[in-house]
Amino acid sequence: MSGRNDTPTAVDLGRHLMLAGSRLRDAVGRRAQREFGITALQSDMLLLMATRGSMISTELAGACGVNASTVTHAVDACIERGLLRRDRNEADRRLVNIVLTVAGKRMAERVRALIADLARTALEGVGHPDLAVLAESLAQVIKNLERPF
Repeated sequence: MSGRNDTPTAVDLGRHLMLAGSRLRDAVGRRAQREFGITALQSDMLLLMATRGSMISTELAGACGVNASTVTHAVDACIERGLLRRDRNEADRRLVNIVLTVAGKRMAERVRALIADLARTALEGVGHPDLAVLAESLAQVIKNLERPF
């Protein structure tokens, strides 16, 4: 740690957060590709869709933290696999909703189980009381980062 009394600095914590997120995403991507034939982004999209329901491409791209072109390619690949479909938005016919299929819902459950397994491994050695503090702290970090800078 960079602090004088073993207290982590903001830089230390920021780097640890970035590294942990990156390593978890890489692990999810490797296992999802090996076990299910889908990418980390496709895994993320399926989980989001299972939680939020239908979304338009720009919403999905923003929620995944990628540009619209990247999400379009990932959606196309999921449609080819029968995991997603595009439906015309009834409220605004100019928009197209991305919708999870029944097969997509099943895959989202498999991805959820994979992430839970990886999270358990990643959190080995962290005490139960510490997990509650960590979960609450990470939720606040995410909330803070969603604010405009």
